[in-house]
Amino acid sequence: MKITPKQYAIALHQSTQYISEEEASRIIKNFVNVLKKNNDLSLGGKIVEEYQNCVRREKNISKVQITTSEKISSDIINALTQKLEQPIEIEQKVDNSLIGGAVIRVGDVLIDGSVRNKLERLRKSIS
Repeated sequence: MKITPKQYAIALHQSTQYISEEEASRIIKNFVNVLKKNNDLSLGGKIVEEYQNCVRREKNISKVQITTSEKISSDIINALTQKLEQPIEIEQKVDNSLIGGAVIRVGDVLIDGSVRNKLERLRKSIS
């Protein structure tokens, strides 16, 4: 049976949760050897991403992806944090093709308030 990146990440998170840095280092070395033995070293990036998801869930931190046409200010980030009423981790992307507005993803929720999307909807309604 093939082990998924999520399963690897959960196992690593549980194994390293309440131990010293020295013990964690030893466990991580063993973990990498297991990945090598299973020919799963190529899953490293996905495992790290899933591990970070485990940590966020444990700390009740929401990951928010914001795509805008230009970099957003810290005032907007602070307002978003207050609106969500919980700690957030923001991943910001800049996409000049949006023209203006923003595309925000929080978990499975996608809010597309971009000018590009509004223009596309207007074009479809006129057609």
